[in-house]
Amino acid sequence: MRLERTAFNGWRAGVWLLAALTPSALNAQTLNPTTVQFTASTDHNSTAPDGVTPLVSSYELEFYQVGAAQPFQTLSLGKPTPDASNTITVNFANLLSAALPSPGIVYDATVSAIGPGGTSASAASNAFEYQLPCSNAVSPTTASFGSSGGAASLTVTAPSGCGWTATSNASWLTIASGTSGSGSGTVNYTAAANPLIAPQTGTLTVAGQTVTVTQAAAACNYTVSPTSASPGSAGGAASVSVTAQSGCAWTAASNAAWITITSGASGGGNGTTNYTVAANTLTSSRTGTLTVAGQTVTVTQGAAACNYTVSPTSASLGSGGGAASVTVTAQSGCAWTATSNASWLTITSGASGSGSGAVNYTAAADTSTAPQTGTLTVAGQTIAVTEMGTTCSYSVSPTSASIGNKGGTGNVVVTTAAGCSWTSTSGDSWLTITSGGSGDGAGTVSYSAAANTSKSAQVGLLTVAGITVTITEAGPKPTPPGHLRIVK
Repeated sequence: MRLERTAFNGWRAGVWLLAALTPSALNAQTLNPTTVQFTASTDHNSTAPDGVTPLVSSYELEFYQVGAAQPFQTLSLGKPTPDASNTITVNFANLLSAALPSPGIVYDATVSAIGPGGTSASAASNAFEYQLPCSNAVSPTTASFGSSGGAASLTVTAPSGCGWTATSNASWLTIASGTSGSGSGTVNYTAAANPLIAPQTGTLTVAGQTVTVTQAAAACNYTVSPTSASPGSAGGAASVSVTAQSGCAWTAASNAAWITITSGASGGGNGTTNYTVAANTLTSSRTGTLTVAGQTVTVTQGAAACNYTVSPTSASLGSGGGAASVTVTAQSGCAWTATSNASWLTITSGASGSGSGAVNYTAAADTSTAPQTGTLTVAGQTIAVTEMGTTCSYSVSPTSASIGNKGGTGNVVVTTAAGCSWTSTSGDSWLTITSGGSGDGAGTVSYSAAANTSKSAQVGLLTVAGITVTITEAGPKPTPPGHLRIVK
């Protein structure tokens, strides 16, 4: 990844190119380009010392806003074939992403040769700019209001300098602001309250486009009382009163099998819904609802106390951990929960339940050499879990690394239990272990790689805690392409 734009011989292309863009140069820049031309890298057809691997595998085109350090967009050009003059010509228009260059901004570009040894970039191209024709977009193109009306807005998206107007085609729709504009803008409008019992539709014309606005009819208002009830466990009869305008229809329905509507399942205007609640045979409370005139009536019924038994109340596991379960015995409807009190114990199912059930849990492997004990709390009771200590095992990360041809440093992390000893060695003269030649428990091995003076990549090996770590050092980079031109 580039940290800054850099041309050959140490020049920063973004800096000197911006300084060179005088007003006359900006006026002479290329408009709406679609094609890139550049001289192929002198290594275009060359191969590495193995005689097989090409020094140039592909080319990459990067767009910059003039003076910017990071590219606006990066396009892969593949590896086109140069013509007789060693010039590569590519139409990049169909490669541009959805995030197209913005109009009115000056850009330049670089092209890079990509190879197994690295990346080399050309100097910056000539400046270029994009211009777009007037094209207006309106969002949203539909809107819906309740019968009371209200305010809303529309967004107009248009290139700078593109004029537009907004008008209402319905007496109940009023443009509050934004009756005209240039470029992108906002139209604010209001909808008056609908006095009719039928819905109505009107339109706005904004930037030449039609915006359709619909409004609901005047709605019926309903009040129900009471909205909650708490019968005893024996159940019984109750009622709900409905208050509504004359002619406003409504229905009533039960959402629980133990609540039955006995009369008033439908009506118009004021009315009453009568219902009965069956006896609760459970030892836990229960809640059900009625839907009356579109509103919820909540019915809560009490219950008796619950008794819980859990088995087993202890468990012993090997150092590798594993899965186990606890059985809960309780009356139907008696709710309970299960939680772990140790980070290495995880409840996999049965974290909550009602009546009899099971709690399944897993124990993570014990990575230390000492046993450990943790607890679960299931239905209010404690379950003790003991896990044996582990024997020594080792893992290292990473097991491979890549370094540039100038050499460098790196680290390998050793993971093992406390009290487990290990060593590290290098199998190659250009790889040196700088720290962590041995250790006890978890630790880190640091190493350095000397610069690669050969003509090709080289591979070296470290042995860390008995595990092989492969270090690959890159070969030379290809020469960069040149004579970049962005043309139409």
